Amino acid sequence: MSNGSAKQKVIQSIKDVTNILVTVSSSPSVDELSAALGLTIFLNKLGKHATAVFSGDIPPAITFLNPDKTFEQTADSLRDFIIALDKEKADHLRYKVVDDAVKIFITPYRTTITDKDLEFSQGDYNVELVLALNVENSESIDTALTAHGKILHDATVVTITAGDVKSGLGSVDWHESNASGVSEMVVELLDDLKTPKVTLDEQMATALLTGIVAVTERFSNSNTSSKVMTTAAELMAAGANQQLVVSKIAESEVEDEPQKIEKIEEKSPEKEEASEDKTEEVEKDEETVHADGTLSISHEKKGDVDEVAEQTAKEKQEESARIAEEKLAKIEPIKEEPQAEEEKPSEKIVSKGELSFEETPLMGGTLNATTTQAAEDKI
Repeated sequence: MSNGSAKQKVIQSIKDVTNILVTVSSSPSVDELSAALGLTIFLNKLGKHATAVFSGDIPPAITFLNPDKTFEQTADSLRDFIIALDKEKADHLRYKVVDDAVKIFITPYRTTITDKDLEFSQGDYNVELVLALNVENSESIDTALTAHGKILHDATVVTITAGDVKSGLGSVDWHESNASGVSEMVVELLDDLKTPKVTLDEQMATALLTGIVAVTERFSNSNTSSKVMTTAAELMAAGANQQLVVSKIAESEVEDEPQKIEKIEEKSPEKEEASEDKTEEVEKDEETVHADGTLSISHEKKGDVDEVAEQTAKEKQEESARIAEEKLAKIEPIKEEPQAEEEKPSEKIVSKGELSFEETPLMGGTLNATTTQAAEDKI
């Protein structure tokens, strides 16, 4: 099915029904929520009974659009409320709006009617057409609808998808691979649905421009095209407040930054255990394999600033100790030299009446060891 044919089927499906449900995925982007908001407001202005359902948290980027006035948290409001009464007791009935109340008047037929004669119950979901924006399948649709599969079963389902998202949820999928997002596609859709009395107003145009500014990152990423710029200009001509949109998108990005940092820093015990189990895999990833088969192992320090500083100080301390040990190893140990013999005290014992020959006479002359030696010296 061509894109043009699919688009015409979406247009015809909208024209053929009255009760329309507009929904998104379980984790929609600002683009998708903005598109759902602008589309729902336009359909109601067109005379349809359109309801947008989103059960998640509204992102800060679109709070200035008052989405709470359009989005429903559940699908309960789509069900009829039934009041039953035995027809034999009722002659005719009418209703009248009095102040803020709707009063139902039942004229009894030859009897008296009390509250015990009335039965109250919930009817079926009053949905004829489901318009799902960027929803791939029934599993990815908003949780408010996954609990009520009867809605998708009984109603006609058509999807509008952009970029890489393709859907098999409904009978018709209008897909534009070159579109920046669904907000851009909805602008094109509403241009075909508008009448002389029903056209884009400031509220719708601002909502759709918010989606385009968000998905293009303020017209700075690859989603930005000449068609996107033309569409944005058309929305501004319809009353969209471009300066307000850009400022709110910028504010939301600043608010989201601390939350992103906290999510990165927070680690659950399960994640820590998983990271320990994957240590070996991480180490392998850090090894670079060259063409010759050699491996380059990364020695880059890991951790925050304090951890890296501690690792660096420890490495320097270990390096200093290693250098000191090497220097000490090169120094030869000092050997103890033996004392000279003359320095050693004499241990020789001199017998009584003899003098040691080593003794030097104090008054001069010749020192004889024995009388026999003295006699020989005189000869």
